[in-house]
Amino acid sequence: MQQHCLICRRTAPDANLYCEQSYCPGEMSPLILEQGEHLADIEIVRPVTILRSGVVYAGMRQGEPVYVKVAHQGAGHKERLKREAELCAVAQVKKVAAPFLPTLLPVNLLKTGKQETYGKTMIAGRLVYYYVFAYVEAESLRAILYKQPQLWMQHIGWIAIGVATAVAYLHRRRVLHFGLAPESVLVHFDADAPHTPRILLVDLGICSLADSLGESWYPDFLPPAYTAPELIDERRRLPKSSGQQIPPNVQVDVYGLGLLLYEMLIGAPPIPDLLRGDEAVYALAVRGPQAPMDRVDDVRPIAELARQCTDVQINKRLPDPAAFGQQLMAFFGAIPEEPKKSRRPSQRTMFMVAGAVLTVAFLLALAFSMAQGLLS
Repeated sequence: MQQHCLICRRTAPDANLYCEQSYCPGEMSPLILEQGEHLADIEIVRPVTILRSGVVYAGMRQGEPVYVKVAHQGAGHKERLKREAELCAVAQVKKVAAPFLPTLLPVNLLKTGKQETYGKTMIAGRLVYYYVFAYVEAESLRAILYKQPQLWMQHIGWIAIGVATAVAYLHRRRVLHFGLAPESVLVHFDADAPHTPRILLVDLGICSLADSLGESWYPDFLPPAYTAPELIDERRRLPKSSGQQIPPNVQVDVYGLGLLLYEMLIGAPPIPDLLRGDEAVYALAVRGPQAPMDRVDDVRPIAELARQCTDVQINKRLPDPAAFGQQLMAFFGAIPEEPKKSRRPSQRTMFMVAGAVLTVAFLLALAFSMAQGLLS
């Protein structure tokens, strides 16, 4: 395991992380599993995305790839992960079409009957909570933007529509997110042109019903640079600590959608956070995006949409994620349907079958030849 700082991005292999910066609480950094380590019966392949509340890993279980999400230490992170797993389970039981949410898999393959939606196990003396979900080859939006800050405009639109659709689904179930960031989203692209991006929302934020926000709220899950101004105590330069102070307003998530769109348009975080302590970032975030919007000349309607949805005054934003998605679809069109998988076997599969047939034929001929020799 490595200790990984969520602020300065430093790591330490011996769980003894130290940072000379006074704003960086290195000793509070979570432990991250490395390749080859095990979580229950799952072998870790790699961390896919590291969040303030937990980590999503790619893993292997009985020869099959899976994703596993592990909560960081702390009661708030644990309870948040449980709420998230239960929401995903409800969506599956009700057979609701929610292709942008994780598809839960059994926590224990050997257990028959009713499965828990999440599991718990001991790692290095720590009790950790986790759940397992279906794998698709993908990268976090953060990793994609690191490699290619300026995405094709059509892909930007389809990614934003996908995230808006996922958040709108949460809102239909009266569930609030409030923590959207590029780390929250995995993206995979179709193999064939136009290589349509498909998103998977692997972090559901606070994942709380509006009526329960006062009980569910804890600020540690928030990514500071992506925190809406109305969630920040400007005087303390920290997020509001009490859920009673938080507006249960879906326009908070409109801000998160707008900020993601803003970042994809300009190719850089709208609020710079690298090598800044949380208080310094919150002091910037309370004033909204700091980076100039430089896409007005080529895609003015979308640039204006990003600016409107990231307005520091909540009532100036679009009313909800559905309205946000509709404006994007009017410009980009709907996300193309996912291509149906061909029933024809792939070339690789045909080669493997042909190789197996030839091997069997060779062994049969060898056995026949040996039998003939024995008889003679």
